[in-house]
Amino acid sequence: MCGKHVILVAEDDVDTATMLEELLTLEGYEVELTATARAVLDALAERRFHAVLLDLTMPGMTTDRFVSEIEELGTPSPLMIFSARLPHEMQAIAERLHAAALIPKPVDIDVLLGTLSKVVLGSLGSLGSTDIDR
Repeated sequence: MCGKHVILVAEDDVDTATMLEELLTLEGYEVELTATARAVLDALAERRFHAVLLDLTMPGMTTDRFVSEIEELGTPSPLMIFSARLPHEMQAIAERLHAAALIPKPVDIDVLLGTLSKVVLGSLGSLGSTDIDR
C-alpha cells in the first residue's frame, strides 16, 4: 500500500483495540485509537479519516444517543460498523449512518482487511488524495 491511510478505530475493549492496531499497522495503515463515545465524536469532528472502524457500544453514552450524535455530525469519513449486535440492529443503524460496510464480531480478519481495503479505495476519490487534513 503506498502512502499512509488513516484509520480511526473506535473500540473500548483493550485487547481487541491492541490487536486491530497491530494488524492494521502491519498492513501499512496509520491507526488512531479511541475508547469512549466522546473521543470518537471529537475525533470525527476534528478531521476526516480514510475509514472509521466503529464499535456501536462505547462507554460514555447509550448507543441510541451515540448514533444520533454521529448522525448529526454528518461525518464525511466512511463508517464501517464493527459490532456484535444482532444483524438486523446493525443493518438499521448502518442505513441510518449511511455506513460503507458492516463487520460482525467476532471478526474474520480476511473479511475485515478485504472490506477495509475496498472502503479506503472508495474514500480516496471523495478525499482527493491519500493525505487527510489534520
